[in-house]
Amino acid sequence: MATRPLSRLRLHLLRLRLQHRLRARPLAAHRARVLLTSLLLTACTKPADEAPAAPASHIFSSEAAGFALQLPASWAGRYRATDSITAPVDGLQREIALRFVKADSSVAGEAMITLRLFTNAGWDAVPADTAGARWGTVIARDAVHTLAVKPTGANPLAAGTADALGYDSLMIAMLQRQLTASLRPPGTR
Repeated sequence: MATRPLSRLRLHLLRLRLQHRLRARPLAAHRARVLLTSLLLTACTKPADEAPAAPASHIFSSEAAGFALQLPASWAGRYRATDSITAPVDGLQREIALRFVKADSSVAGEAMITLRLFTNAGWDAVPADTAGARWGTVIARDAVHTLAVKPTGANPLAAGTADALGYDSLMIAMLQRQLTASLRPPGTR
C-alpha cells in the first residue's frame, strides 16, 4: 500500500493535536515528539529519484579532424580551440590547442590541453618511452588514426588571481575523470 506524503499543514495539525492530548502524560509526549521529528525529517527529505542530476558533460568536436572529446560540463564556454594543420611529420596530422578564456574575454597564451591526431603508423613509430612525455596519452584509436591528449605542465596565470583559480578548477575537473573521445570512420572525416 502506497503512502501519501504528509503536507506541512497536516503535520502542523497533527503536532497541535498531540501536544494537546499528551500534556498530562510526559512519557507519551516524549514518544510523540520522537515520532513527530521522524515524520518531519521524512517529509522534508527529497527522495533519491528527485535528487538533482549530475551535470552533463560538454562535448568538444572537431569536424575537420574527425573526433569528439567529452569534457566536464564546467568547461563549456571557458576555452577556445585553435586548430593547426601540420605536415604529416612523424604522422602528426592535426594539433588542436584548448586555451583558457579569462574573465576579460582574452585568451591565455599557453594551452590547457593539446590534442594531437596521428596516423597509426606515425604513432607506432614514436618510441614508447618518449611518446607520453612528448606527445601525450592516447585516448582514442581506430583503424587509421590515434588521438593523444597532453595537459599543460603548470598554470601560466598569475597565482592567486580569479583567472588562475578558474583555470585550476577546470584542470582539476578534467583530471578527476577519465577523458573519452570518439573517432569517426575515415570516410566521414
